[in-house]
Amino acid sequence: MSFAGQCIVILGPTCSWKSQVALELAPRYNAEIISCDSMQIYRGLDIGTAKPSSNELAQVPHHLIDELEMEQRYDANRFCLMAKDRLENIYRRGKAAILVGGTGLYAKALVYGFAMLPADQKLAAALQEKLQQPGGRELLLRHLQEKLGSELPAAVYENPRRLLRACEVFELCGRTPWEIQSTTQQPKPGFLQFCILPKLSLLKERIQERCAAMLAAGWVQEALQAEARGLLKTPTAKQALGYKDIIEFQRNGAPGGDAALFDILSRRTVRYARRQLTWFKKQHPGAFSIMVDTADNAPAKLCASIENYLYQLKIKLT
Repeated sequence: MSFAGQCIVILGPTCSWKSQVALELAPRYNAEIISCDSMQIYRGLDIGTAKPSSNELAQVPHHLIDELEMEQRYDANRFCLMAKDRLENIYRRGKAAILVGGTGLYAKALVYGFAMLPADQKLAAALQEKLQQPGGRELLLRHLQEKLGSELPAAVYENPRRLLRACEVFELCGRTPWEIQSTTQQPKPGFLQFCILPKLSLLKERIQERCAAMLAAGWVQEALQAEARGLLKTPTAKQALGYKDIIEFQRNGAPGGDAALFDILSRRTVRYARRQLTWFKKQHPGAFSIMVDTADNAPAKLCASIENYLYQLKIKLT
């Protein structure tokens, strides 16, 4: 059976070899790659988002990378619209697609067909202004919790962008994003999902190695250049992991030098990876989970696991 018109979905936390696996598999299945990363779409955020290199981008056609300026908004709604357009175009050309990334909410919205959430730019701007006021975050949290009469998801407490979006959607339709999006639990036809789930200790080692490499490649300079272009005033790009930490560290002249900055960035990334692991273990029913205990020859082993599963599935479908 040909995989034309099929989408292989490779998900997992940061540093879980997703991109390497996608690059290996794409030529074998006559596939193009669609990024499911909320920040790689922005021009100028290259090092800190672990964007594919120019050589990698030349090997296989990639989509949703370097397509927006930093000041443009990007969310699950816009991702779904853009990804569906690219998928249709790829399928029309008789090819398959590989969706790869770690932004779980975006992947789930596309694969499980979540209802698109309402949006209003004026309301979003007003809520953003409230958030920036002293005590604004606490006020918004209290207001939303009182309206709902129940506890809020942890992500809303931890992520100001999630809080703003929850308030915006609730004001527009009287329901929260998680209420609207909780009804669909079956993936749509044509999506073959794989979740790569390394153990946390392994991820921690890889994250530390990657942070060191990113800093050596000029991540600090990239962050300061992005700040000069208005990164911290953007609606979405300002959430890119690590950039705000670098900017604040440089502004404040924090003690400890490069070692202290490395510690801040690696610790924050490990916390993010832990949340991603929890998400992918729980939020993608029907996905084939691949546990990883060692880094030894991991990309080749992951490719073999996915290909073996696809081979078995192909036999079942013929």
